[in-house]
Amino acid sequence: MTAQIREKLIYNGEEYYMATEPLQPYLEEKKIVFDYLSTACWRGYVGEWVVEDNKLYLINLEANILREKQESSKEYETVGLEYLFPNEKKVFAKWFTGVISIPYGKMLRYIHSDYASIYEKELYLEFVSGILVSSHEKDNNKEDLEEHSFVDFWKDFLDEKNIRKD
Repeated sequence: MTAQIREKLIYNGEEYYMATEPLQPYLEEKKIVFDYLSTACWRGYVGEWVVEDNKLYLINLEANILREKQESSKEYETVGLEYLFPNEKKVFAKWFTGVISIPYGKMLRYIHSDYASIYEKELYLEFVSGILVSSHEKDNNKEDLEEHSFVDFWKDFLDEKNIRKD
């Protein structure tokens, strides 16, 4: 699978790009699917996020939807935050419980798959119902990159074949 476009997150005044899709649980619950225009963005949208007062907010969205124009004629339209959340400028992500992974620094290894490329550091932010509960950082300069990429390869392979059950 092609490396994916990452979403922006502003955290502690710094701009990062995530290897996590915190909008996905909301879209799955509401059964909303956006259309992709590029294999670099299979999810069909890119969000912009901010952590303020230890809360995760969605502040911008660019998503693609398909509009049927006429019989056998299709047209894509770009929609924004108002498509999902009318009259909202900033939406508290109370639906998101999980860990946001933020790779940053110099790229140590490019891997042409999802968010698998390896960067110097990774910041992990853990959220429960949209509230930041913990964070930690990992220094990949200290990791054995050969072993790391081998493990990632097999995880991706098993995921693609629907073999992993964890």
